[in-house]
Amino acid sequence: MVSVPNDAPLPVPVRQPRFYVGVVGAPDVTTVKFASVQSPLLNVGVTLEYRLTNRLRLTTGLLRSTKQYTARREDYNWGAFSQQVAQYDFKDVEGTCQVLDVPLNLRYDLLTQPQYKVFGSLGLSSFFMQRERYSYPYVYQNMARYAEWEVVNANRHLFSIANLSFGYERSLSTRWSLQAEPYLKLPLGGVGVGKVQLVSGGIFFGAKYGF
Repeated sequence: MVSVPNDAPLPVPVRQPRFYVGVVGAPDVTTVKFASVQSPLLNVGVTLEYRLTNRLRLTTGLLRSTKQYTARREDYNWGAFSQQVAQYDFKDVEGTCQVLDVPLNLRYDLLTQPQYKVFGSLGLSSFFMQRERYSYPYVYQNMARYAEWEVVNANRHLFSIANLSFGYERSLSTRWSLQAEPYLKLPLGGVGVGKVQLVSGGIFFGAKYGF
């Protein structure tokens, strides 16, 4: 038996990108101790990833979020306003906050295939409160009234939010991909002027380019 040499060239391995940039958007809901859940609001932002190994990536970015929620009176830390607020009769406070969210996460690819990846991610976020608006109806001296106040660029919360997510990434080419990523953000401390315990969640939808 005569063997015939195989002169077919070996396949060239595809080089994986080291950096990835992307844009994301997410319907996001926010609650405080699950007292109530408002309608979803849109979060948008940009992301940056650095591939550490074939499965591990460091991810960060800049996200602009709107947190809208209703919290009970006792969920707020009133601080210097405690005595002033004590004379008012009210139950709930509505809050709307414009937030810059800067995450720092580690992503691990649980399943890798040529056309798709399934991954999990853990990390921390820093919240920079751009604008906080609070309002509540109350009764004072048997008269119905309405209070509203605003705080601008007064609170920063470094690494105060825990991030947890799982996602699916679909390759369009060697450089372009789409992904969907359900996420949950859990408080490690109080947020905003009232130091409330914000919980938020949603699904990030995004597109990425690797280079």
